[in-house]
Amino acid sequence: MISVFGATLKKLRDEATDASLSPDGSEIVFTDAVTQEIWLMNSDGGNARVWLTPKAGYLLQIPTWFPNGKRTTPTWFRKGKRILYVKYGGANGEKTVALESRDLNSGDPVTLLANLQLTEFCLRRDGRLIYALREPVPNQYDSNLWEQRFDEETGRPKGTPRRLTDWIGFYFGSPELTADGKRLIFLNGRAQSDIYLGDLTNDGSALKNPRRITLDERTDWPGGWSPDSKSMFLYSDRKGYFDIYKQSADSRDALPLITSAEEKRAPQISPDGKWLLYMQWPKSSDGAPAPGFGKLMRMPVAGGASEPVMDFKGYSGLGVMSPASTVGGYPSFRCPPRAGSSCVLAEVRDKQIIFSSFDALEGRKKELIRIPRNSDFRTWDLSPDGREVAITMFDFNAGDVRIVPLLDGGGAQRTLSAMPFTQLTTIAWAADGRSLFAVSGSSRGSSIVHMDSTGGNPKLLFRQFGWDIHAVAPSPDGHSLAFGAVLSNFNAWTIPSFPEE
Repeated sequence: MISVFGATLKKLRDEATDASLSPDGSEIVFTDAVTQEIWLMNSDGGNARVWLTPKAGYLLQIPTWFPNGKRTTPTWFRKGKRILYVKYGGANGEKTVALESRDLNSGDPVTLLANLQLTEFCLRRDGRLIYALREPVPNQYDSNLWEQRFDEETGRPKGTPRRLTDWIGFYFGSPELTADGKRLIFLNGRAQSDIYLGDLTNDGSALKNPRRITLDERTDWPGGWSPDSKSMFLYSDRKGYFDIYKQSADSRDALPLITSAEEKRAPQISPDGKWLLYMQWPKSSDGAPAPGFGKLMRMPVAGGASEPVMDFKGYSGLGVMSPASTVGGYPSFRCPPRAGSSCVLAEVRDKQIIFSSFDALEGRKKELIRIPRNSDFRTWDLSPDGREVAITMFDFNAGDVRIVPLLDGGGAQRTLSAMPFTQLTTIAWAADGRSLFAVSGSSRGSSIVHMDSTGGNPKLLFRQFGWDIHAVAPSPDGHSLAFGAVLSNFNAWTIPSFPEE
């Protein structure tokens, strides 16, 4: 908290985010960065208490007080009677992006808006919601403004949505209205991910010469490598949909392998080296991926048509908020590089993460293990021998990596520490299975860390301020490391005469 008349700072609370001050200035609603619960506290930081706990499979973010309306309204309403928040996620693969509100007693929720293309919003004092929706493919990086009226007491929508802009090349980020509602301020820009490649030296403990290898202006993420480490497979939406490409390590041009209107992700080579495997989802009528189910597909490495291997449940990432939402998550799969081994699929069902083995020809084989679903389990990777999985634990105060055996007799679970590196978001085994690569996040950027697979001993390999790294892929020969990073560039804009009606 800081006074507008001076520069004296007062610390109110640690590990809190998305703070919003009540209309009368007496209370603050915020999100606990560790538990992901929504809390309330007095404006001086006192009387902190949990207001709302998310159900399993959901995230509640950006809590915002309803406006106080006119000054003639009763005192209870000027203080703020309802709180609005964004509800993300969904159980068993049913994805949701919705604006819900509740009264201060956290009673039954009221849905004001539900739309998978929702990106940003703000509230006007006259009972109008101003929000931005992402445009359909191939303009999915653009958004436009819409308006929805609502009842200021109940939070229920009134009438039908109205489109306010029909612009090209704009993204309405963090919109805010002036107190009189006549001027809108927003951030306009672009966030995209690209693939970088670096040379590993000293048994993977040093990274040299990191360089960008994807030069388009779209979202690109690394997948798996060819067995000879000369090429890598990637997925990119450079043609509007996520398609599968192949690119040589010494080239700047990617060869399209699989292009269609379906959503395709995470290409990897099967253990016998004969098949390229990837996940695929059909598109719904509005152009968004159908979130309830997908198919694991195979394509002969020697060339030929793709065929389905098996079905799976869920959709990994919302895919509508930022490039980072199109990588990682669950469902996801990994394949060890050894012939005769089984691949492993991870799915979320009934508040659990279920790991199952499968084969490129036979499909699903058997369930291996189940672990309780935790929103802090950001991603995982399969050891090269196919016997263990490493799972990152996102924590602001710790850097834990959980090693979980998949096979009977594989030993007990163990936990490695990447401290002092915290906020772990990504993990990958080195090709020899004796070490791991992890990504540590912070408010200043991301770091790639190399650590021993038995005792930790973390060492910083790469750090770049302002970068947001979400994928790492070491080559089979252990000589190269590919990683995907999101870079953002935004400027502040204004609409000086915002429409009243």
